[in-house]
Formats: sequence, structure tokens, C-alpha cells
Amino acid sequence: MQKKGKLIISRHQESEWNKVGKWTGLRDRHLTERGFKESEDVGFLIKDFKIDYAFASMQVRSIETLSCILNVCEQYDVPTEHSAALNERDYGDYTAKNKWDMEKILGEEEYDKLRRGWDYPVPNGETLKMVYARIVPYFLDKIATKVNEGQNVLVVGHGNSLRALIKYIEKISDEDVINLEMPFGTVILYDLDQDGHVINKEIRQTERIKNPNAMHKKAQIVASIGPASCKHGILKVMLDNGLDVVRLNFSWGDLNTRIDTISIVRKIEKETGKHIPFIIDLPGPRVQEKSGHTYEHDLDSAITEHDKEFIRFGVEHNVDYFAVSFVGSAKDILDCRKYVNHLSGKQKIIAKIERKVALEHLEEIIIASDAVMVARGDLGNEIPLEQIPFVQENIIKLAKSLGKPVIVATQMLFSMIEHSEPTRAEVTDVDTAILQGADAVMLSDETTIGKYPVEAVSMMERIILEAEKHMTEEIKLNLL
Repeated sequence: MQKKGKLIISRHQESEWNKVGKWTGLRDRHLTERGFKESEDVGFLIKDFKIDYAFASMQVRSIETLSCILNVCEQYDVPTEHSAALNERDYGDYTAKNKWDMEKILGEEEYDKLRRGWDYPVPNGETLKMVYARIVPYFLDKIATKVNEGQNVLVVGHGNSLRALIKYIEKISDEDVINLEMPFGTVILYDLDQDGHVINKEIRQTERIKNPNAMHKKAQIVASIGPASCKHGILKVMLDNGLDVVRLNFSWGDLNTRIDTISIVRKIEKETGKHIPFIIDLPGPRVQEKSGHTYEHDLDSAITEHDKEFIRFGVEHNVDYFAVSFVGSAKDILDCRKYVNHLSGKQKIIAKIERKVALEHLEEIIIASDAVMVARGDLGNEIPLEQIPFVQENIIKLAKSLGKPVIVATQMLFSMIEHSEPTRAEVTDVDTAILQGADAVMLSDETTIGKYPVEAVSMMERIILEAEKHMTEEIKLNLL
């Protein structure tokens, strides 16, 4: 009996519109810089195979991905066919629209049906059922035939064209296909029977997909989650664009909203196989005023009764960190840790440095803490603004000498609340924090109420990557 070949399938990697969360469909958009790099990473996954034949769609992002894979495999003369049968789903009137905007318009349930459903109508576009009707006959006629002849065949397609193909190969029902996704950074290797159905299946993933800490950048991005970002689709794209740690600011909102956000993140964890760390930022002795806020100066501890309620909530929901606001001494950190231990919690404690008195007790606070946040907003109300850059640098140096990670926070890309690009001064600010040795930088209003939460995360990652090119060797301490 003739030995059969392998079918190897891969999705194209990140395109220009994947990066910003737009439906691309039949529009042609090139890979991003990251997309080219990750296409090369995918190539290394299958370098142990001789590819006898390759297929790609007619779209440039599929063709570019295939070219990178074959180059890495050092297989330069592989016969290749391109076909519109492998093209992405036509999103019709939804083409070029932002996915999270559509989620707001349609509601989460209808949005999920649109993205993943079997026969959900798209105005002037295709359903997944229609994609299935064009790709399966092509697969049986062209692709499966070559596999049956004993050839190893590589197919580079798109999220929905490959979902339709996998549905056939693995005999997935119309109802269950909504849970099927072909992720980036992944190849699937199939042994098939004569009819093109699966006998054996192997999944290989790039290191970035397998290990969320295997990022190209060293410094981490913390983003606060709020009304602008607490939807599944938005958060997923933020994580794809470099978000490492989620922050929940408990000075605002209600517990039900927080439960919803945690549920969304946990769902994404299951989908991606990645752990996404949580920080609960405690309000502490905060006092809201018409013109802003201040804090009660005469309390014995920065841990209030409200904080204890939120700590209990965090322990119950297995978050990773509590950030203590308005820390004055090491006692505030010890009070928080004592209460966490009382609840049998194992959460780590972040000291927010935002009071002048904290600078007087800085070393003891850092020693008592697991990490430090330079909270420049309130700190700027306590000391002259012109001193902030130098105080920031001193805090980072001391924390690093004591082996504790440092987060720099507040107004890092503040103009991106309203604008799709930051100011030059903000870019320099983030760059300075990284060059000073910050282990993480944080987005606040930019991702809670801003118009461009995904772009803010993406821009932060770009700045970090560029800054790290110009650093001398620097040890970065991960929050987790």
C-alpha cells in the first residue's frame, strides 16, 4: 500500500488590519512587521518536514506567510498553487469595520454568531456555510488527492477558510463550529483517510503562543480595564498586541462589573491557554472632591474597611496582586499582607508610591513589598512636578537594587484617550521609563475610557521594543 503524505495547515500571521481589529475579508492587506516575524517562527515548527506541494489563497497576507515559512524551511522550489477557494470569508458590508464597534452594536450574543456561527447572514457577504461550499470541493479535488498520492502538502489560509476546512476534516457539527478557531502561531498536522477525514492530528505552536511570557519585549504592559475595553473582542486584540497584565481600579465601578470582566479574561485564558495576571488596585483612604481627589491623612493604616471587602473579593476570584494606595510606611504593606493571609490568600502586594512621606520610608516599603508602582499622578500633588523624573529614577534604582519589579504609571500616553497617536513628548516619557530600568509601564484612562485602547497597547509595545534596542544589558523582573 502506498504511504500517504501529511496535510499541514497554517493560518496567515498578523496583517495590518488584524493588528487594529478590523474585519479584512477579501481586502488585500500586507503582514505587519510582527506578522513576518511570526511567519518565520511558524516555519521553524515544520522544518523537519519536506514539503512536496503548497497551496495558498489569492490574498497577499497568505502568500507572504507561505513565502516566509518556505524560506525558513530552506525549501525554495516547492510547487505552489493559489486559489480563491482558499480566500477569507467575504464580510460584505462589515468589511473594514472595527470588530469591537460591531460588538457594541450587535450585542455579545449576536456578535459571536456573526464571527463564529455556521449560517449567520452577512449583508452582501458570505456565511461560513458558503465558505465551506467553496473550499471543501477544492480540498477534495486538489489537496486531498496529493496527500493520498503520498505528498506532504502545506496549506496557508485564513481564519474562516481554515475553520470551514477543519469542520470537514474533523466532522465538526454545525452547532459546535462556533467554538472552533484557527489561532495564529499554530500549525496542525493531519494524517487523513481516503475521504480526507482525520486519522491522527498533531498541533504545534510557536513559543509565543505556548508561553505568554516569551514576548519579544522584556518590559511588560499593564492596562487598566474599563468601559472602553471590557469586551471580549477588544481584550483579545489588546492581548494579541502586547498586553501582559490586567489592572482593575476599584476606586470606580461595582463588583458585578468586575465579575463580568474577570469572567471575560478567564474565558480568553481558556481559549488561548495563557495565564493573564490580574492586579486589583485598592482605593485606600481616597476622598473624592469636586476638583479631583485627595486622601485622609490621619488614618492609622492605608488599608480601609472598603479595601478589606475588595481584598476578600480578590482572594475569592484568585487575582494575582493587590496594589495598596497612599502607602505611608512598611506597616501599610504588612497590614495588607496580614489580611490576605487571614483569608488564606497567596496574592502578592504592590506598594504605590504617591505620597511624600513614602519617599522618606522608601527602602523599608520596598523591602516589605513584592513590587513597586511609581504612581506619578498623586505623587505630583505632593512634590514639585519638576522633581518627578528624578524621583522616578531614584525609586527604580533602589527597587532594582533590592530585586523588586517596578511599574511606572499615570498619563504615559494620555493624549491617546482622544487621538490615535501619542505626542512626541509621551513617546519620550515611555522611552525614558524603559531606559531607567522600569520592568512594566501602565496605561490607565487610555484603555479604560479612551477611544483607542488597542492602538494604545500596540503603540506602547512599539516604544518598548525600540527603547530596548538602545539599552545596555538590563535584567527585567517579570511581575509574575
